[in-house]
Parts: sequence; C-alpha cells; structure tokens
Amino acid sequence: MLQRMILILALAALTASAQQTSSQPASRQTGTVPSSCSLTHRPTTEFIPPVDYRPVKLPEGVFFIGSEKLWTAIQEPMIWQWGPQRPGHELDLTEKIFWYRVGYSWRKEPIPKLRVTGRRLDGPAPALMTPQGPATNAIIDSERGAMLTGVYVPTPGCWEITGDYEGDKLSFVVWVEQPNRPEQ
Repeated sequence: MLQRMILILALAALTASAQQTSSQPASRQTGTVPSSCSLTHRPTTEFIPPVDYRPVKLPEGVFFIGSEKLWTAIQEPMIWQWGPQRPGHELDLTEKIFWYRVGYSWRKEPIPKLRVTGRRLDGPAPALMTPQGPATNAIIDSERGAMLTGVYVPTPGCWEITGDYEGDKLSFVVWVEQPNRPEQ
C-alpha cells in the first residue's frame, strides 16, 4: 500500500511538472497565437492511462494524450515561453517532457529508445535540440518509469513535437512565444 501511495505521489509530481520548466513559467495568454497554428487541444475522448500510471488528480488544465504505446501529459493552452539558449545552461531548456508507455522498465532500459524531434510549422527554423542528449529515465517504482527529455526550441513560432519509441509515435502542436519581460 505504501509503495502504491509513493507511486501515485510521484506520478502527480511528474504530471504537474510535465509541461513547465523551473526557469520559465508557462504563459496563459492565448491572444498571441495565430489562427494558422492548430494547437493540440483536449480531445473529446481523453486517453486514460492504465490504473498503475494514474495520479490521484491531474492539475487543472492538464490532460493525457496518446495510447498505451506512448503518451504524455499536456496543459491547455499549449503555449511555451522561449528564450535564447546559452550552451551548457540547463535552465535555458524550453521544456521538459515526460513520456510514458506500458511495459517501459527503467531497470531494463536505463537509456530509453525514445527519439524526440520537432519541426516549425509556420516558417523555416533550425531543428529542435535535445541538449541533454538522449532521453533519460524517471523512476516511478521498482520497475516502471517514465522517459524524460529536455528540449530546446531554437526560435519562437508554431512547433510540432514528436516522440518516437521504436515506431510508436505521438505528436502535439505548441505555440512558442517570447516572454513579455526583458531577458536577464
């Protein structure tokens, strides 16, 4: 019972931070998103993860997308803050994304076979970067885990982010905007 409670608390914490970085709070402004950027919204029929992967309660505005083969938690509206990258500074990541799949074991696969890519939909841009290297693991319990990636979006705009685990793919669209505050 204690192990299950720890699992639930860990998943709740992971989900709460799934689409927020410590250095860049998520924006809740939606007036800046052009109509040409089709953000990912909460689906009519939401994906519900298996019982062992569900937190007690998701934070407001957060929901799961995907299937048992690959899923993540996202928050509406899908607006991320952008800042110029300084090489070697983890705090400059645009986002950290937790990915899940039934059967993933952090013990058997400490470096997940997950590949995350991104492409700008509204204009040319350099490729999305994963400056921390390949995906890493986030421990849920003695066997199960989540896969964690840090991403840096090289320029503001409309971006499609795709996770690919051995051919099982999941994509979502996010608007990345410059913060209204001066950079420090």
